[in-house]
Amino acid sequence: MESKTINEKRKALLMKWLVFLFRLVVGGTFVFSGFVKALDPYGTAYKFEDYFAAFHLEFLSSFTLLFSVALSVVEFLLGVHLLFGSYRKSTPRLVFLFLCVMTPLTLYLAIANPISDCGCFGDAVHLSNWATFFKNVVLLGLTVFLLYTSKRLRGLYNKEVQWLTGLYSLVFVLFFCYIGINYQPYLDFRPYKIGVNIPEALTSGEPQREFVFIYEKDGKQQEFTLDNLPPEEEGWSFVDRYEKETEAPQTQAPAIDEFTIYRGAVDVTDEIINDESYCILLLSPDLSKADDSEVDRINELYDYCVEWGYKFVCVTSSSPREAEVWLENTGAEYPLCFMDKTTIRTIARGNPCVLLLKGGTILRKTAPSQLPDETQLTWPLDQLDYGRPELYRPQRRIGFIFVAYLFPMLVLLLTEKMVAMIIGRIKLWRLNRIRRRRAERDALAAVGESGGDDASQDPESTGEAGDSRPEEAQPGAALEPEPEAPEPPADDRAESQEKPEEREIIK
Repeated sequence: MESKTINEKRKALLMKWLVFLFRLVVGGTFVFSGFVKALDPYGTAYKFEDYFAAFHLEFLSSFTLLFSVALSVVEFLLGVHLLFGSYRKSTPRLVFLFLCVMTPLTLYLAIANPISDCGCFGDAVHLSNWATFFKNVVLLGLTVFLLYTSKRLRGLYNKEVQWLTGLYSLVFVLFFCYIGINYQPYLDFRPYKIGVNIPEALTSGEPQREFVFIYEKDGKQQEFTLDNLPPEEEGWSFVDRYEKETEAPQTQAPAIDEFTIYRGAVDVTDEIINDESYCILLLSPDLSKADDSEVDRINELYDYCVEWGYKFVCVTSSSPREAEVWLENTGAEYPLCFMDKTTIRTIARGNPCVLLLKGGTILRKTAPSQLPDETQLTWPLDQLDYGRPELYRPQRRIGFIFVAYLFPMLVLLLTEKMVAMIIGRIKLWRLNRIRRRRAERDALAAVGESGGDDASQDPESTGEAGDSRPEEAQPGAALEPEPEAPEPPADDRAESQEKPEEREIIK
């Protein structure tokens, strides 16, 4: 009997650990997937466009950004609730339904391959369609286990404060969606990061040939490269040389596959990325859909570049006719160049976006609303804040994300009893307030009914038949008021008229 009890305890402990582990795996996957989508809403919206084109649902293309935000919010909130063990009954069910939709979809993508990358982790992690399908199968199996066992392990937070974790998570993820839509993604997972030198990134990873020179001094031979040849005055003498292949030095980003700019039929890429001075590119994948609310700032920046001798080029993938319409409507005079639409979308998000280069290095990616106005454009770019490289430190930004989310969650965890007590007091105060108002309303209704009954009494009860005037008091007769029945207190009346469900709530 004792051994049976021990085995049951061990089994219960094992089940709790499995529930904890599966919550961590499934919830963590959903949190990561939803958050990287929230960091880059435009990237997910472009992926939705690919899906709608593959399934012939182009009429939904106008809502891609809305779908992008909604998907990131749903995934993030489901992951948070599953990770914290909140709403232990409904959360696994919702996750199960979500995966029941996504798993067949990814199976179709793996078989038909209409899209090479499903985009489930944005640009942060790229998975093949088959890898995505098997990932969803594993998550679906773990979720089925949680459907039946999630209640065996209590959540991290009490029921009274679980809605607060959901509310803060919603605000948190929407904040980064707002940053990604109106500015640039807070974390950049693309190859065109700030600080990347485009000419170097175009050739990174390619084998290069290098000459090695052999010199001799005091009977000892040593190898040198072309950059550090020894001076012959020190006694070095040339012996031989040979050629070898070396790996190009790695840049801050993966190699860039495509970066070609055309002016008409002429390739002007080298002219732009090899310019040692400043060069500003106005990027727009589609000028017919570009936001023209800040065209004055853009035109002022172009005039400033003309005055100080900097290059300013509008790079688009629109047709020449659409480009002409844009120039006519905005009064712009800057030259137009053309680039592949996918490349423009990969470089920077938003339509349009301003890219600041110097010597082929990306210094800034700016939304038009962030551009300096004409009152600030009074000095050369190297003397302005706009001309200095934007500080992009991904490690610090990741640290800020963790602190901004986990610190409030930790404070709530440490003070949840006090917070639950405050919430309970507020609920009780609201309930008492509703009771008092209802009691006052019932009291007024009772007084009104009493007055109506007195007015409708028969005239014979107050005087002679047919005479509606009150009886005159006789001289010397004592006027004794008729005793009235005492009116019950308002609280007693309210309590006597309480509905059964109200008494149940109060209990």
